Amino acid sequence: MRLLLVVFAGCWFMGLNSFGQIDAASAQKSVIIKFAPMSLFDFDNSVQFGVEVPLGTTGISLQQDLGYGPSAMNLWYSPGADQPNKETFKSRTQLRYYYLTKRRMKPYIAGEFMLKKVIYRDNKWVGMECEQPWGNCGYFENTLVKTRRMVQAGHAKAGMQFYFSSRIALDLFAGVGFRSIRVKAITDLPENTRIPRTDRWFEYDTPGTTDFIPSLTLGAHLGIILGKFED
Repeated sequence: MRLLLVVFAGCWFMGLNSFGQIDAASAQKSVIIKFAPMSLFDFDNSVQFGVEVPLGTTGISLQQDLGYGPSAMNLWYSPGADQPNKETFKSRTQLRYYYLTKRRMKPYIAGEFMLKKVIYRDNKWVGMECEQPWGNCGYFENTLVKTRRMVQAGHAKAGMQFYFSSRIALDLFAGVGFRSIRVKAITDLPENTRIPRTDRWFEYDTPGTTDFIPSLTLGAHLGIILGKFED
């Protein structure tokens, strides 16, 4: 992950020294490599990169983001007992339409599908031979438990992409939609077990939890515009 950040930073500074004349019209046929800085500050943090590919000259483009983040690099957890052992995997697939082109900016609307998988691995005191759903347990056993929180979301988004002559693009966006949350135990455990919450930040992290709730997305991308441009 550090190598990816170093490579992106190197490309960024190389772009700042480029003298090609780039504006919204000339950049509309170019692929843009993007980095999502705000994903580093998410509760399910990740290092997230994406690529935007224009689909001809129709004003439509396809953007795909992928991200990964372990809890060890999460800024919201303090060292110690409150830090769960987890990994986050993210995918965002977006189809966008630019409905207007100015010299240095293009507004757009988009539809997005997000898939997020969070894997927890922790030793826990698990209730055995429990009366379902809320009855007493026969005994408790300390065991390694692996759980998965799967989130699927759809968003309608609106945004604005700005283009700079230094090959840099700034993408600002906001969106609303809905998300489905499902939590299950991956570890093979006997029936009638009760697993305690894994992450104190999340209500939806107990195995067996399912929900469908409103979703809000807000963020920014920093991009590097690829391709050859006239001086």
